[in-house]
Amino acid sequence: MKKGWSRLAVCGLLVTSTLLSSGGLAEAVPKRTIPNTTKVEKSYDSSFLSVPGYASLGVNDRSQYIGTSYYRTVSNGREFLQAILDASSGAVKVIEVTGDLNLGWNELALSPEERSLYSFISRYPNPSNGFTNPLLEASGVSKLNIANVDGLTIFSATGKTIRHVELKLQGSANDIVIRNLRFDEMWQWDDSGQHKEVGWAFIKVNGANNVWIDHCTFSIAADGMIDMENGSTNVTLSWNEFGLIADQNPSADSSIYKSIEFMEQKYAAGMLDPEKSVYYKMRSGGATPGEIMAYAAYHSKVHLVGSGDKDFVNYVGSNGIEVKDGNQRLRLTMAYNRYTNVGSRLPMIRQGVGHLFNNYFDNSTHQHALESVPAIAQYGTDRLSRGINARNGASIAADTNVYVAFSEPIIGAERQGDDTANMNPPFDMLFQNAINHSLIVNSKITNSEGTYIGSSWDRNGNNPFTRGFNWYNKSTIRNWAWSSAIVGAENMSKSNPPSTPFEFTYGYDEHLPYSYQTVPLAQVESTVNQYAGATKVALSAEEWLQTEY
Repeated sequence: MKKGWSRLAVCGLLVTSTLLSSGGLAEAVPKRTIPNTTKVEKSYDSSFLSVPGYASLGVNDRSQYIGTSYYRTVSNGREFLQAILDASSGAVKVIEVTGDLNLGWNELALSPEERSLYSFISRYPNPSNGFTNPLLEASGVSKLNIANVDGLTIFSATGKTIRHVELKLQGSANDIVIRNLRFDEMWQWDDSGQHKEVGWAFIKVNGANNVWIDHCTFSIAADGMIDMENGSTNVTLSWNEFGLIADQNPSADSSIYKSIEFMEQKYAAGMLDPEKSVYYKMRSGGATPGEIMAYAAYHSKVHLVGSGDKDFVNYVGSNGIEVKDGNQRLRLTMAYNRYTNVGSRLPMIRQGVGHLFNNYFDNSTHQHALESVPAIAQYGTDRLSRGINARNGASIAADTNVYVAFSEPIIGAERQGDDTANMNPPFDMLFQNAINHSLIVNSKITNSEGTYIGSSWDRNGNNPFTRGFNWYNKSTIRNWAWSSAIVGAENMSKSNPPSTPFEFTYGYDEHLPYSYQTVPLAQVESTVNQYAGATKVALSAEEWLQTEY
């Protein structure tokens, strides 16, 4: 165990040893709370089912619609499409999913008339290098836009599955709730190892406001899992289960099994390029198909929040109406979620705000699959274990989370000018003076170096939470802002950015606009494992439509 790490038990919690503050004075107690917040810590009870975080500011109970014409039950793809169409006219407020929905473009096989009627669904382009997942080649992949909807809950009382589609919640959608559903089969083996062949995600919150995604289960996808962009605000992800455990014997019906079986057939037939094929290199190096299947159970890019630096300000459309898509509007809460074998963007936020509490991140089985087989250790590119990434003046704070087999719970830089490698001109210059605020408090990290409990501000910011973070000016390490704003942004044009670096103001006196509750750190793993994911709690249809318990 590294010097300075402690396993001292005090009042049931592990705490760090004596720390140094930014002024060089000894601290007897590490930081345990996020500044300017109100929270309660207690053991799990039914109140934890209430909508937490930013979504609590704008989503509504819809239990009153049971037994009315606004309540629609669907059991297949076409019924679902019709319900979405009717929701856009205000005729449907609740969609209960009672059968698995296979929404791939080929599976739906819409007639020309139906394509016109359901114009909000379209075919996703094929992968640039072709399909490696026979399931998806047969089903096709779709994009489904949910737009012009004000108030809609989509749920399943029994945890049904939605496959082969990316749901896009558009800017004209407001007050959207998605609960107790499974999302699967949006992944295939990328033999380049670069994760750039396709952009398939499960859900894109593409400008929608007031969104609650709760008690859902997501396997792995080719790109993001749930991404946010175009100024979406007041979004909460709670009690969800993301990712897969590394398994050498997955179900023969799974995407991993089908994809690796496909690659094995190409390998056996001598159809893979020895210089470019990751699969060829692993197999010829001695890895078995089962070992590669275990390694493949990994999702690299989880939550992208803010799709581009260019969205630094809202803009006025040709009709003279302001389009509120600026990244400064992004607001995300992640609460009580389980993440298994995930690599990065947990979350990555540009300009906006993120708040995380009681999440459990566990990469241990992927780490074993990666390190235990020499050929996979040599050729495997899926080795990231990164968490918070605040950019362009964003603020992200995490409270009472657990990180297992994570090397970099925080990455990036306090000053954006020290982290411009992935930024294009002129934004690398424009954002160079932006101060990013990143904080983890009362949390636990366990990796090959040992176990540490405390805050990312401990020891003047030098601790296991900040291995991937570059501090700029530690004299202000304990200043916390819940937001940032570009000075004069109201007079700026998105199409004609300024020629000098942005100046910022920061919300140092701003208070988090909601209270929240956490279970104690020692209970996070067991509580999240028990209750996060589809079908983990048994509720009636009426109860699933509530927002307060």
